[in-house]
Amino acid sequence: MAKADPLEQLRTLNEVFARIGESDPECAEHASRALEFFSCERAGVHTNLCIKDCVDKLARLHLGEDEFSELAFAHWHVPALEDFSPLWIRQAIVAEMKKLAGRRRSLLLVTGLRDVVCQEGSYWTKKRQMQYDRVCNWVDELACSWATRGAHLQVVVL
Repeated sequence: MAKADPLEQLRTLNEVFARIGESDPECAEHASRALEFFSCERAGVHTNLCIKDCVDKLARLHLGEDEFSELAFAHWHVPALEDFSPLWIRQAIVAEMKKLAGRRRSLLLVTGLRDVVCQEGSYWTKKRQMQYDRVCNWVDELACSWATRGAHLQVVVL
């Protein structure tokens, strides 16, 4: 599996936000053009784009301020730590789900998981793919168990 390009992940996320139904179609088009402009500007130049910093700005652009939005949004960027244990993941997901508590519609976005499973300079193997799939499934199950009863929850792992 090739290393995910942060710009491509932002394009994908822009489409996800556009299809949720909260966003103005013009907003998605403006964000798409801005991402395309950035892509053209950085062509041939190596820049380190941090998806963690851009996601919240893109979410605010599409969803507006949290207190006025019908859709609750929480973003967890998995930090690169040596200890990637289920207990640590559980604690982080539960903290993010508490931010979504009581809302009828919510979106939990998880970024950086692939980079933690397969560190820089390592190969993507079947074993790592199985670990990634296992963690994604576990995040889904944990998020569903902490979701408000009757709520519409979307979990996206980029």
